[in-house]
Amino acid sequence: MPGRRAAHKSSERTLALTILTVGTVASVASMFGGAWIVRAGVVVAIVMAFAAVFVAWRELGAERVRHAEELKHEIDLRSQQADRFHEESVAMISRFNARAENLQGVIAKLRGQLAAAKSELSSMRGNAAWLRAEVAERQARVEALEVRIAELEAEDTANIVTLPRKAVSPSIDEIWGEDEHPTMVDLAKLNLDGLPELRMQA
Repeated sequence: MPGRRAAHKSSERTLALTILTVGTVASVASMFGGAWIVRAGVVVAIVMAFAAVFVAWRELGAERVRHAEELKHEIDLRSQQADRFHEESVAMISRFNARAENLQGVIAKLRGQLAAAKSELSSMRGNAAWLRAEVAERQARVEALEVRIAELEAEDTANIVTLPRKAVSPSIDEIWGEDEHPTMVDLAKLNLDGLPELRMQA
């Protein structure tokens, strides 16, 4: 396309220069002839001038058309670029909006989790306070029971009566009656602690 424009422009310029050159040569040559030749040279010069002007105007019109076409082509290119840029911008904005919505969803979810964690922490603090009160109450009960046990042990100790270590053993006469002989159980009841001494004396 640009090559054809350059060739067309070059041919029109060549034609205009040829017309001007021929007209100039004819005008100069007519100066050396007679009156009719001079008149003919003037007519040729005028015709050539009109032809050169016509070619120049034609070239100017063609140049305007080419400029308008180039301008239109440039406008079309810029319009296409603008449309493509607009589409890319819209797509980018859509992606950003989708990402922003996703982030807002994540933020809302995290806020919900944070609120749940705060509520759980508050509940745990309340449970901890209740447990501390419960432990204190049970500790008080344990201490009261320990005091009560100590009091009961003191009462039991005060009520204990010291018994003699040596029980009263029955005498031989009580065991060995006239009518019956002593049994092994009766003999076990006898106090035989002094028997070894009696044997040694014997």
